[in-house]
Amino acid sequence: MTENHPQQQPGMSQRIKYPLMPLVLSLLVTAFFDQMIWGRQFGLQFLLVILLALSGLFLLTVLEKKSVPVRTYFLLAPILFGALMTVIHKAGAIIFFNILLSLSGFALLTLTLLNGQWPFYRIREMLTGGLQLAQSALIDPIRLLIWRAKSFSDTSAEAKKVAWRKVWSLMGGLLMALPLLVVLGALLASADLIFRARLSGLFTWLTLENLPEFLFRGTYILILAYLLAGVLIHALTCSGDEKTFEPDGPFFKPFLGQIEAFTVLALVNILFLSFILIQFHYFFAGSVNISLEGFTYAEYARRGFFELVVVAIISLGLHYLLSMVTMLTDRRTRHIFSGLGLLLLSQVGLMLVSAFQRLSLYEAAYGFTTLRTLTHVFMIWLGILLGAAALMEILNQFKRLALTLILVFFGFTLTLNLLNVDGFIAKRNIEHAMAGHPLDAAYLLWNLSDDGIPTLYDYLQAEDTPAELKETLFAVLACRYAKRTGDAARDFWAEWHLSVSRADARFNALQADLQAYPFIVQVEPVYDLEDGQEKTGRYTSYYIMADGEEVYCYSEMSD
Repeated sequence: MTENHPQQQPGMSQRIKYPLMPLVLSLLVTAFFDQMIWGRQFGLQFLLVILLALSGLFLLTVLEKKSVPVRTYFLLAPILFGALMTVIHKAGAIIFFNILLSLSGFALLTLTLLNGQWPFYRIREMLTGGLQLAQSALIDPIRLLIWRAKSFSDTSAEAKKVAWRKVWSLMGGLLMALPLLVVLGALLASADLIFRARLSGLFTWLTLENLPEFLFRGTYILILAYLLAGVLIHALTCSGDEKTFEPDGPFFKPFLGQIEAFTVLALVNILFLSFILIQFHYFFAGSVNISLEGFTYAEYARRGFFELVVVAIISLGLHYLLSMVTMLTDRRTRHIFSGLGLLLLSQVGLMLVSAFQRLSLYEAAYGFTTLRTLTHVFMIWLGILLGAAALMEILNQFKRLALTLILVFFGFTLTLNLLNVDGFIAKRNIEHAMAGHPLDAAYLLWNLSDDGIPTLYDYLQAEDTPAELKETLFAVLACRYAKRTGDAARDFWAEWHLSVSRADARFNALQADLQAYPFIVQVEPVYDLEDGQEKTGRYTSYYIMADGEEVYCYSEMSD
C-alpha cells in the first residue's frame, strides 16, 4: 500500500516514514519500566530502561535512515556511565546524581542527535533547546497522530480497503485462536500442576481489589509513554537543524552602561576584599585570635561554609550576566571590565578556600556526613569552574561556558563514584574515632548505605583497630544484619545490585557471630481494641551498646 505523504509535517523540520513507531517503542519502554520497578527493590532497573530507550532511539534512526554524526556517540559515555553506576553504588546521593547525569545526557542526545553540535552549544542553545524539547514532549505526539490521520484520509479508496481488510483479517485470526487457546491451555494445566499454577498467576491481577492499582499504573504508563514519544519525535525531526554559531553575537543587545557595570563590580570587589582581610586576620592566623573574639575554633568553623559556597555561585552568575548586558565599546573598557571580573573571580576563589578550610575544621571536630562530603567535593569542582571562568574571561571565550558546565558536572559525578561516598565516610569516621574522638554509631546504623559495609568489615578484621572500637563496629554490623534479615528478599532478577551483593558477602562471613549478638531488649505491652474487645500485644525494641551508650536498633510487634 502506498501513501501520499506530505513533504513536511506541520511544525516538524523533517518527515517521519513510520509515524507510529515512536509511539509503540515509547509504550514498550514505559511498560517495561513499570514491570521492573512496581513493588521491587532498586537494582538493575534504571540501567535496563536506559539501554532499552537508547536501543529504541537508534533503531528508529536506522528505520528512518537518518545519519548520526560521530560526535553524537560521545554522549553515550555520560549516559551509560551514570546508568551503570546506579548498579554499583547504593548511596542515595550518588544514585541521584548518576540518574541526573544519565537523563541530562539523554536529553542533550535527543537535542543534537542528527546534527552532533552539542560541544558548540552555548547557554542560549541549551535553554531554547530545552524549551523546544519540553514543547515537543507535550505537543508532537498529538501533532503526529493528526498528521497520520490526515495522510491516511488522503489515500485512495482502494488502499483504504486493503488496509481495513488486513485489520479485519487480524481480528478474525485472534477470534479463531481464542477458543483453541482456552481448550489447549485447560488440558495442559490439567496435565501439569506447576504449569497450572503459573497460568493461574497470569490472571491474579483481574480482581476488583486490584482495579485502583491497575488504573493508576495504566495512567502513568500512558503519560510517560506520551512524553517519551514526544522526545523521540523531536530527536528524529528537529535535532538535524544546523545551528549557526559564528559570528558569535550577543543573545540580546547589551543595554547596561559601562559606569554602572564598573560600579557594581568595584563595590562587590571592595566588599569581598574587606571580608578576606578579616578572614586572614582571624581565621587563617589561628585559633588564638578567634578565641579573643569570644568564639571557639569549632564554633567559628561551623558557621558559614554553605553561605560562602552560595556567594561563590552568585558571584559567578553576576560576572556572566554583566558580561552579556554591559556595553563594552572599545578595547580599553573591555580591559577594565576583564580586570574587575578577574579580581572578582580571584577573591571568590580565596573565599572558597576559606569555606573549604572551615568545613575541614568542622569535619576534624565532628566527623563526616553525606552532606559535608558532597559539599567538599562540590567546592573543589566549583573552584575548577572559577578557574575555567577566569580563563574564558582572558580569552574572551564565554561561549564555551555551557560545555564547561557539562564537563564540570560530569567530573563532579565521576568523583563521587570514584570516591564511594559512604565508604569514604565510614573510613574517615572510624579513623576519627581511632584518634580519640567519639564514634557516631547511630549515623553508621541509619545513614550509611550498603556501600559502607565492606569498610566496616575491613576495620573490624584489621589488627590495629582498638578492641573497644571493634566491639562498636561489630554491634553496628549485628544491628544492620538483624534489620536486613527482616527486609523483603530480592527474589526478582532485576533487583540485583552490586553493592548489596558485596555487603551480603561480608555478612555471610560473620553470620553465626552476628546472629548470636546479645541485643539489649526492652518489651512494652500494647493494648488495642478489635471488634469491641481488648487485644493485648507486645512492642519489642532492640538496642546495641556503643561507647557505653545504648543505641536504638529496631523494633517489632508481636501478639
